[in-house]
Amino acid sequence: MRVARNRKGNVTKTTLTRMWSTLAPQLSSGHTAVISGASGAEPATSVERALLATVPDLPVRATGTYVGHAFEPQFPMNIALATMALGHQKLFSPGDSSGVEREMAGSLGQIVVTSVGHWRGEGMALVDAVR
Repeated sequence: MRVARNRKGNVTKTTLTRMWSTLAPQLSSGHTAVISGASGAEPATSVERALLATVPDLPVRATGTYVGHAFEPQFPMNIALATMALGHQKLFSPGDSSGVEREMAGSLGQIVVTSVGHWRGEGMALVDAVR
């Protein structure tokens, strides 16, 4: 898990890119998804979306569509959703039609969970299936 200590409360492309590059070598192409905790606050959400758009065919689920945005429990809740999805070996269906959330063609083996868009404490965690 990577967490940014951002004293100014700004999410930067550099910060998210650094966190992603730490996780990227561990990702299994075609078997990885993202559960995003992006709150919709700008510019943080756009920075995260731009980063995720650089990874082709990476299915993303923005859980705010389902449960809203609670400040403290968002990240641990998304970790729980990731473990449930991995246990079922299937990513849950997209919740919006904006193009951010895409279908997943391959089998699910990993999920990157993000915490972006709340003031300070942005982070990413990689959750792997144990089989």
